[in-house]
Amino acid sequence: MVITQFKLPIGAKRQVTIPRDFMKMLSLEEGGELLLQIVDDHAVVIPMVSVPRTELPENLRKKFAARRGRKASDIPLDNFLAKMPRSGESKATPVAAIVAAKAKSFA
Repeated sequence: MVITQFKLPIGAKRQVTIPRDFMKMLSLEEGGELLLQIVDDHAVVIPMVSVPRTELPENLRKKFAARRGRKASDIPLDNFLAKMPRSGESKATPVAAIVAAKAKSFA
């Protein structure tokens, strides 16, 4: 096991600068992500990678698809648009009209 060490000073905003050699050794590029794990009293840095969904194993694709299920609160777009005021119509909802009327009574 080869151990390479880098000293990373912590800046005023708790920021660190990753040395060029560190980036090169782990094949990292600007915009990439690192996972920082705390194991007992040690910090472990693990490079993250993004994988297109089509390249995931079938069982994982099915698991992700199952999580994208419909919610009880979902409504079709046509129903949503039908409830939106048309141009020229009052944009006040019934609740807003009640609040406005009560505000006038306190004035």
